[in-house]
Amino acid sequence: MDAVTETLVMGFLDLINERKAAGRRELAATHKTIAAWLSERTGLAVEPRHVPLLTAAMEEAGLLTIGGGGIGLPNTYDTTEAALGPEQFWNQVDAFLMVWRHPSARALAARR
Repeated sequence: MDAVTETLVMGFLDLINERKAAGRRELAATHKTIAAWLSERTGLAVEPRHVPLLTAAMEEAGLLTIGGGGIGLPNTYDTTEAALGPEQFWNQVDAFLMVWRHPSARALAARR
């Protein structure tokens, strides 16, 4: 398991869950905003270009749903935890972390 990827994935899932705990249906933000939040929270050197790689891989793994806000609006992100159930969802997160490494893991770790 790659520690940088794990930090990034768990940080992103925390962002989504925080938005939901604050009464939102999902996380709605631009790649630039998500990158800034993740950099601040994780200490990683997250750039906006890193976000679509992360979210596409997580969507393909069945961990996220991604919606479009429309032209000029941010995308929306939600976990599939409610649909899968907590145990299956977190098992899927563990499996994902065992097989996937963010392609820019070295660059992301540069700020650590």
